[in-house]
Amino acid sequence: MSTPPTAPPRPPQEQRIIDPRFRQRLVEVRRLEGRRRLRVVVVLAGFLLFALVAWGLTRSPLLNVDHVRVTGTARTTPAEIMAAAGVHDGMAMIDVDGGDAAARLHTVPWILRAHVERHWPSTVTISVVERVPVAAAPAKAGFATVDATGRVVATTGAPPPSLPMLLGLPPAGPPATRLGGRAADLLAVTRVMPPEVRARVSGIATADGGQVELKLVPTGIVRLGAPDQLAEKMVATRTVLTQVDLTRLAVLDVRVPASPAITRA
Repeated sequence: MSTPPTAPPRPPQEQRIIDPRFRQRLVEVRRLEGRRRLRVVVVLAGFLLFALVAWGLTRSPLLNVDHVRVTGTARTTPAEIMAAAGVHDGMAMIDVDGGDAAARLHTVPWILRAHVERHWPSTVTISVVERVPVAAAPAKAGFATVDATGRVVATTGAPPPSLPMLLGLPPAGPPATRLGGRAADLLAVTRVMPPEVRARVSGIATADGGQVELKLVPTGIVRLGAPDQLAEKMVATRTVLTQVDLTRLAVLDVRVPASPAITRA
C-alpha cells in the first residue's frame, strides 16, 4: 500500500512592512492620549486638593462662631434662645443652618417669628419676635397664659395678673398647644377690648346659644350676645362703664349696641 505524498513545506510568512508615516502617526496618537489622561489626573487631583484645603479652612478656629447676638427677648433669655436654636460659641460657621435653627425656634412656646443669619467670619445674629399674652385660661394643671391665636405660651400655678380669664372652655393643655372649644369667639373679644373695659373685666365667658359675656369687677356682667359687631358693643360698654353710675350693677346688656340696657341688683 503506497503512502500518499506529503505537501511541500510552506515558506516562512513574510513580515508586514508598515509605512513609516503611519507608524509615526500611531506614535503621536498614543502620546496625545497619554497627555490627555495626564491632564485629567492633574485636574482631578487639583479639585481634590482644593476641596481638602477648603474643608480645612472651614474647620479652622478662624471661622468658628465667636459672637452670638440675640435680639427681641423679653420673656425668654438669650441662653434659652441659643440652646433652642442649636447655636453656640466655638461651633464652625459652616455648620450654622439659619433655616433649620429658625425652625427649631418656632417650637419654643413664646416665639412667634425667628430669623437666624451668619455674618462672616465669626458672628451669628438671632432675631426673635415673642408672642404677646392677651388672656389666661384654666388648665389641666394650674392656669395657662395664651396669646391672641389661642396658643399656650406658659402655665402657672396661680392666675396671671392683669389678664382676663377665658371661661367655659375645655382645660388648656401644656405650652405650645392651642385652646379648644369656642376659644376663637372669646379671643375675638380680647382683640377689640379697649383699656377702660379691660381694667374692669375679670373674665370672658361663653353663654348659652353661642353668646358671650364679660364678668366685671367687683360685680356684674356685660351681655355681648353673639360675637359680632364687637367694635360697636365695646364702644357702648366703655361709654356706660366710664360715664354711668354703676352702683349695684347686675347686668349691662349691649346686645343691641345702640341701645344699652342696665339692670341693677
